[in-house]
Amino acid sequence: MQKLTLRDFAARGFRATLKRLGINPIELIETAISQREPAANVTQPDPSPHTIHELIETAVAMSGDQELALRIGKGLDMTEYGTYGFAIMSSINMRAALELFLRYGQTFIDGAHWSRAQYKDGLIVRLHQDTGTDYQKRLVTELVFSNIHAFCRSLVAQPLEGLSVHFNYPRPACAAAYKNQWPIPLEFDQEYSQIFLPKRWQDQLTRTGNPTTHVLFTQQCEEIIEGMSNVKEVSANVRRLLILSAGQFLNIKEVSEQLHITERTLRRRLSAEGADFRTLFDSIKNTLAQRYLDNTSLSVVEIAHLLGYGEATNFHRAFQRWNGITPNEYRKHTVSSQH
Repeated sequence: MQKLTLRDFAARGFRATLKRLGINPIELIETAISQREPAANVTQPDPSPHTIHELIETAVAMSGDQELALRIGKGLDMTEYGTYGFAIMSSINMRAALELFLRYGQTFIDGAHWSRAQYKDGLIVRLHQDTGTDYQKRLVTELVFSNIHAFCRSLVAQPLEGLSVHFNYPRPACAAAYKNQWPIPLEFDQEYSQIFLPKRWQDQLTRTGNPTTHVLFTQQCEEIIEGMSNVKEVSANVRRLLILSAGQFLNIKEVSEQLHITERTLRRRLSAEGADFRTLFDSIKNTLAQRYLDNTSLSVVEIAHLLGYGEATNFHRAFQRWNGITPNEYRKHTVSSQH
C-alpha cells in the first residue's frame, strides 16, 4: 500500500489547478529541470527533484502571466488537499482552523515554514523561506497568501475581518492585483511577510464546522504524519485504514484485502513489528473515544454508537479497561484540567 503524505494531497491539487489554467504539469517539470545550470564539469542538468520555487518561476515564464502565482493560489480548492482540507473545513471556528494550518501546513513546501507571535488582541502568522531567489520567494508568497485567502472565503462570511498583511519585498508591478484580491491594508518593504489576525477574525464560526467529523479528519492527519516517520509500516497502514473506516470499521479480513495480502500474512507481518490487530483496533477506538470526549458535546451513548458499539454498556466497560476510569470521569477530568 502506497504511503501517502499530506504533501502528496497538496501536490495533486497543485497539478489539477495548473491544468485548469492551461499549463501541462509534465511539461512544466521537464522545463524547470532542463533550465537548471549544470554543475562544474557536468554536462547534464541537475536531476534532483524539482522544488515549488523552481516550478512557480518556470510556470510564470512559460505563461507570460505575471499574476499566475496569485491565480494558482486562488484556484486551489480546499477539497483538493484531501484529508487535510476536510480537517480544516470541519473546524468549528477560524481559531481551530488556524491551529490545524500551523500544525500540518508546515509539511507542504520545502525550505519554508510558519511561525506565530502574539500582538495586541490577536495573532501574527509569519512565513519564513530558507531557499530560492528573491523573485522565487515572492512568487511562493503570492501563491500561499492567495491560497489562504481562498480558504478563508470558503469558510466564513467575513474572510478579511480586521486583517492586514505585510510583504518583505518591494511593491511588484502587479500590485493592483494584490489590492483587487485583498481590499485590506497592505504594506511592502517590511521585515517579514506576515498576516495580522485579530481575535474577532479567529472567533468567526465556519460554515462547514462539524465537531464529529473534525475528530475523524484530524486523527487521519495525525496518522499520516505518524506514518511518515514510522518504520512499522504495516502497523501504520492498518491504523490508517481503521481510521478511514471509522463508523463502519473494517475487520481483519477486510483490512488484509485492502492491503492485497492474506489475513495470515497480515497477522505475521504485524507480529514481526511487535503488534497485533486487536491491540491496534482497540488503540484506534480509544483514541477516537478520547477525542470525542475532549472535543465534542456528544453523549456517551452517541460516542458508543459512532465507535460501533450496539450497547453503551459495552463501550463503557471497554473504555474503563483501556483507561482505568469511566468515560464520564475522563470528560470531567479533562474539563477541570482546562480551567
